[in-house]
Amino acid sequence: MIFNLFTDPHLGTRRSANTTRESLKKLQQALYEAALAASPTEPLDVKNICLGDLFDRAFNDEATLVQGHEVAGGCKWTLSGNHDETNRADTVTTLAALKQMGHSIISAPDLSTPYFEAHGALYFVPHHASQELFEKAMKEAAEHAAANREGQAAFLLLHCNYNCAFEIQDDTLNLPEELAAQLLDQFDLILLGHEHKPATHLDGRVVILGNTHPTGFGDLSSKYRYLLDDETAELTPVKIWSMEDSYRQLKYGDEIPDLGGVQFVDVVGAGAAEDAVAVAHYVQQVWAAGDDLLAVRNNVQIGDHLQDLEQAVMPKVSDLPGHIDADLEGSDLQPLYRELLKEVTA
Repeated sequence: MIFNLFTDPHLGTRRSANTTRESLKKLQQALYEAALAASPTEPLDVKNICLGDLFDRAFNDEATLVQGHEVAGGCKWTLSGNHDETNRADTVTTLAALKQMGHSIISAPDLSTPYFEAHGALYFVPHHASQELFEKAMKEAAEHAAANREGQAAFLLLHCNYNCAFEIQDDTLNLPEELAAQLLDQFDLILLGHEHKPATHLDGRVVILGNTHPTGFGDLSSKYRYLLDDETAELTPVKIWSMEDSYRQLKYGDEIPDLGGVQFVDVVGAGAAEDAVAVAHYVQQVWAAGDDLLAVRNNVQIGDHLQDLEQAVMPKVSDLPGHIDADLEGSDLQPLYRELLKEVTA
């Protein structure tokens, strides 16, 4: 059988860095359309699977619930991710609501028991409340595969960091490289959601799928869905978003080109302190030059400091650490930022 895998649509994202109010709405719509494109309904014999973070937050408004209903409705299975879940046992998340509506959502039934689901060659381990429970669930899945899949292909599907060098936060999980190597004794491939940039490890047998569409500048890269043949263990990437087509870097002062189809623009260069207003004006001209723009980032060096003068929905100063953390979601810098923040605030 052929499975179509994608991950991390982050429906309903509210990340506002480098956006306008209007472009943020466009970004939310683009994430929804990317999720639909990543889960085609044809051909009928290909089954769609989402590997987590269908939603950007655990609790969402009605419009985002409807989007999730449409995307999950086209999936054979949807795995829970850290953004979909909460450790509060007395609440019903948006993903849990979809499960109650009859969608095939794979999530841990409680917060104290390791849990996995086996569906033929596919082994799913959803988000867990702790790293300890998560590792137990992965090991139990491997034991089940050893007892039931001898001589047959088997695949482990997860939503977590890979080989994270920093202390794990409460809402994220990690697959250490040493444990991954052990698990590969029983699994042909380990396929991961959570990290937003595609990557491979351990001779290509650990595959980070990457998300379906950038949520901001922190996770800019080309995006893919993947076709998995469970008989041959062949995994084929299919590009669904091209960084080459949809991202531009412009030097401050240069003529602004046609930005049709471009969604993300970095404005770079340098200027004197008295150029600050002119830089802001140039950024406004960039916004005006592209109907498809979702985010424009001002990286022009003014004097000794980087100015951030783009027309953006600015966060409250009191929420600045959380805002920075959200903007780094999916990038390699997020774990480092969290570790440094802990040291500074300790």
